[in-house]
Amino acid sequence: MRDSHWWSPAAVAWSFARWQAVDTDGSGSSGDAAPRSTQDLIGRFGQPPAAVVERGAPAQRLALRPPSHSPLGELLARRLTCRNFDARSVLPQADFATVMHRVFAAHGQHELAPGAVALKKTSPSGGGLHPLEAYVLVQRVEGLAPGLYHYHCVDHALEPLGGLADDAAAALAREFVAGQAWFADAPVLLAMTARFWRHQWKYRNHAKAYRVLHLEAGHFSQTLFLAAAELGLGAYVTAAINERAIERAFGLDGLQDGPLAVCGFGPRAARMATFELDPARAVWADGVR
Repeated sequence: MRDSHWWSPAAVAWSFARWQAVDTDGSGSSGDAAPRSTQDLIGRFGQPPAAVVERGAPAQRLALRPPSHSPLGELLARRLTCRNFDARSVLPQADFATVMHRVFAAHGQHELAPGAVALKKTSPSGGGLHPLEAYVLVQRVEGLAPGLYHYHCVDHALEPLGGLADDAAAALAREFVAGQAWFADAPVLLAMTARFWRHQWKYRNHAKAYRVLHLEAGHFSQTLFLAAAELGLGAYVTAAINERAIERAFGLDGLQDGPLAVCGFGPRAARMATFELDPARAVWADGVR
C-alpha cells in the first residue's frame, strides 16, 4: 500500500467499498432489501430534501436571459440515462468505434520530459496524467466476437483478452453491474478503471488524489453520454458495480489498477419497459420512441 503511495484514509475507503457478489436486484448478498419505488423510499425515510435550494425571496432573484438554440443545446437535451436497451440489437462497429474514439482515444501526445508523456483527450484529467483505462465487455457488436478486450487509446484499437460464449458474456455483464438487468442488456459494457499507480506517481499520499479520479470518471461518462446521443444511441453510467468481479475478469490487482464505474451504450428498445426520467420527452413520447 505504501509503495503505491495511497493516502491511508482513501485506501481504507476504497478497500471497504469494493463489492463482490452483490445483487442490487434483491437475489444476492446486498443486505437489506432495497426500496422498490420512490413511494417506498418516502415510506421508509420520510420526504426527501427539497429539489431546489433557495437562498432568497423570489422578488430578489435576478432573471437571466435564456440561451439561443444551438446543436450543443439540443444534444444536451437528449442526454438521458438509458434503462431500455434492445436486447436483440447488434451495435454497428462504426458506431462503436466512433464513441470509443470520441471518448477514450488520445488525440495528441507530448513528451514533458524524457520518459514522461502526457496525453490529450476530450475530457480533462488531473495533472494531465490520464490514468483512466477502458476495459470492454462485448456482447453484440458487429464484427467483434463476444468477449473481453482492452482499448488501446493511442492506436485506437482493441486488445483481445479472452472470448466468451453468449450466455457467459450475459452472465458476466449482469455480475459487473450488480444485477441491474436494465444495464446488463447493453450490447457493450465499459469498465472505467484507474491506474492508481500512475496517478499517485505525482500525487503521492495526497488527500485529494482519490477524489480527483472519481471526478475524472464523471467527465468521461458525460462525454460518452453526448457521443452516444449524437448517434441516437442510449447510454448509462453506474457506480453500483461488483469491483472484484471486474478485477478478476480483466486481471487487475485492485490496488494499482481498479474499476471506478461501468458505462454502456447501444440501440434503445422501441418501448419503455423500465422507467426513464424524460420529463421534456426529448427521447420518449408516452413510453414509445
